[in-house]
Amino acid sequence: MSVLDRVERILKRVAEVEGISNCEITPNLETLSGDGFLSEFYTGNIKNKDTGELLQIYIKVKPPTGMKIIEPAFINEVNFYAKILPELDQFQRVQGVKEPFDKIPKFYCGSLEEGQEYLALIDLKALDYVLLDKSQFIDEKHLRLIFETYGKYHALTFAYKASNPEKYQTLMKPIQDVFGVFKDFEEITTGMAERLNLSYDYIKTTDAEIAARLKLLIADVPAAFSRGFDYVGKYSTLVHGDCWSNNILFKYQPNGELENLKLLDHQLIRDTTPVHDLSYFLYSGGSKADFDKLDEYLELYYRSFSSFATELGFDPKELFPFEALKRDWKRFALMGVFMGIMLWEVKFMSKKEIQKLGVGTTDEQEMQKSYTEYAKVVRQHPEFLKNISNIIIHAAEYGVI
Repeated sequence: MSVLDRVERILKRVAEVEGISNCEITPNLETLSGDGFLSEFYTGNIKNKDTGELLQIYIKVKPPTGMKIIEPAFINEVNFYAKILPELDQFQRVQGVKEPFDKIPKFYCGSLEEGQEYLALIDLKALDYVLLDKSQFIDEKHLRLIFETYGKYHALTFAYKASNPEKYQTLMKPIQDVFGVFKDFEEITTGMAERLNLSYDYIKTTDAEIAARLKLLIADVPAAFSRGFDYVGKYSTLVHGDCWSNNILFKYQPNGELENLKLLDHQLIRDTTPVHDLSYFLYSGGSKADFDKLDEYLELYYRSFSSFATELGFDPKELFPFEALKRDWKRFALMGVFMGIMLWEVKFMSKKEIQKLGVGTTDEQEMQKSYTEYAKVVRQHPEFLKNISNIIIHAAEYGVI
């Protein structure tokens, strides 16, 4: 099946789902590749000839690469949109909340049929949502909104899990821990040791104590990955998973004021500590000045969490005590440290160069080799070493390492 046929077929399915029989379909066949290998993207329009209404659709399709994480990632996201999100939405509305959580884009349809995997969502960019510049720090205004948003989202998922434990387990059964596959790649742990060694050389000239702690971490990277990524505790829930800046779109008022955001890419969802979401986006996007405001941000997050948990009819201290949040940060924010270090490498890569990495091969090892070679160049960026070292320094100061 050609790309044109496939996109047209998906758009026709969207029209069918929306009950539009008299329509004009316009596919856009320009591939909108992103900063990774997990999806290929297209857009298209559906015009209702009876009403004049125009639906602008964003289509994600499974790429032909042989990467091990592609299939579970698509299984996770289709299940999230088709089964989990409707349950969460129905639950919050039954609970009678005044302002339901609505920070996830509208889903039309999707498929896990072999060779035809796709998701069709509303095209947020057509609604004036935009990405931040990935190479820049996320400022305090945006960070505060993100912390508040995750507070509300985690309150919803904790409350649903507490209210419907058996249904929750059923919904989560097909979900695969992509991070579990990811962290077991030898290339990942080897590459992390290389980055940490660069940071060690940078830090040892100014702080011998932190450098010594970092040296211990370098000697134990595979085990440290397991400690950071694998949550052990009683306060787990469904989390977003892939929380870097390219997976959050923002909308602004005409005067430039921040109006709204949407959380994208739910391919790495899993049941774990909220600390994994929070530490991932903070360390992959914040500056050292913002790291130093962590306690303030955690309090902001917990106020949002508590408010929505209470509105849902639950005691926030029973669902997820603030003391557990602070304690779990010290134990499990190591995952965010590692992801932040890796993501700053990606953030300094040009989109054009990233797209080239997957061209001409579907072999995972070849793609990894190409990435590794390009990453060595990126590590020479004047801000890369400073940024990842600031992550390490804060993690040491806060007791994470």
